[in-house]
Amino acid sequence: MTMQTTMSSRLPHVAGRLLLGLSLALVCAQAGAAAAGMQLERVVLLYRHGVRTPLPGEVQLDEATGKPWPAWQQAPSQLTPHGMAGVKLMGGYDRQRLAALGLFKPRGCPPAAQLWFWANTDQRTIDSAAALAEGFAPGCPIAIGHQPKGSEDPLFHPIEAKTADWNAADAVAAIQRATGGPDALTAPHADALAAMAQVMGCGGAHDPDWCSPGQWHGSLALAPETGRMQLTGPIATTSGTAEVILMAYAEGRPLPEVGWGRTDAQRLRQLSQLHALLFDIHARPAYMAERVASTMSRHLLDVLRNEHAPRLNVLVGSDNNIVALASVLGLHFQLAGYAKDDPPIGGALGVELWRDHAGKRYVRLFYQAQSLDQLRELRPLDEAAAPVTLPLTPMGCTANEPCQLEAVLPALERAAAHVRSSGGVMNLPVGALLPPASRR
Repeated sequence: MTMQTTMSSRLPHVAGRLLLGLSLALVCAQAGAAAAGMQLERVVLLYRHGVRTPLPGEVQLDEATGKPWPAWQQAPSQLTPHGMAGVKLMGGYDRQRLAALGLFKPRGCPPAAQLWFWANTDQRTIDSAAALAEGFAPGCPIAIGHQPKGSEDPLFHPIEAKTADWNAADAVAAIQRATGGPDALTAPHADALAAMAQVMGCGGAHDPDWCSPGQWHGSLALAPETGRMQLTGPIATTSGTAEVILMAYAEGRPLPEVGWGRTDAQRLRQLSQLHALLFDIHARPAYMAERVASTMSRHLLDVLRNEHAPRLNVLVGSDNNIVALASVLGLHFQLAGYAKDDPPIGGALGVELWRDHAGKRYVRLFYQAQSLDQLRELRPLDEAAAPVTLPLTPMGCTANEPCQLEAVLPALERAAAHVRSSGGVMNLPVGALLPPASRR
């Protein structure tokens, strides 16, 4: 497919220089750590899958004048060939960066015990993990671990797998207390709802009701027939719709097929804000974050504490996994082209473990992802043209200063405490997920 772009769809030069500066700041911090005698021991990268086709039921709004949504060649929920290529570029960049830091050789197949790739059970996550592995070590036989396809992996879906101490009524009450409810969340973003209305073709004589954002209200409650959380209103309706438009842009589709040609950089960021609001319900409030990230936190604790864990640990899941873990650690982020706390397509939340000459361990946290335009155009990635990389400071640590490992452990332990002590795979220690060579 021919990829088109316009100058109006690009970030302003000033913002681009700022984002490059953030990337260089992290690189300089890492280089400074190495120069100070610190050694990089292990890395955990929690990736979001690459560009995919729309999920079943994800589109909740129809174009106001009846124009059809553009069709996709692949089946619903699938990683696209373009998405696979974008993820592979990230894997190649990871190899360059980690080789420069001395964790791996620049080329060749690393020993199997040094790598661990684990994906959620969807095609888009499994294939994204395979593309990352191929980019990292081309032609090497890297195993991609995952539970049976279509099953609920407790590492990514502890609530659905019933391995977290979660109660729907308690969740609704906690979310309402933390956020004030859906209308309180959407109130500061009238501009984003207006942008959605414009992209969807509102402004005619026969507009549907949702074309008037000021009169559109939402609710969060327990569904009486199922006892599950039920979200209605703008967040529920616009989040998935916005994401489909963002995916179409990242896929490199012609601009007339991206929101019917009614998008630009500002509107894409506004749509991204609507997508991010869904996480303010389902993943970022403390009650939800600690449970959604409960098993992930337990696993991260094991990797950070296990001296025999692989040097590189790559987990590939979805946006809610990243937001939940970020919330547990007290992190916020915003990367090129996206709204605050909206996980970029094919990006990763990274945790590095460093050791100084006295044996003291420190962590460095960051977010790395291609900008929307880098991904749309499948731009090659290297040190001179790196993905956007944002240094992050977890709670308990100070910006631009080394963060002691012990500072982040309490938050992870609080989340890990919500893992049930019985039931299925959770009877096993989390280390059982690691390769045999790491279980020492």
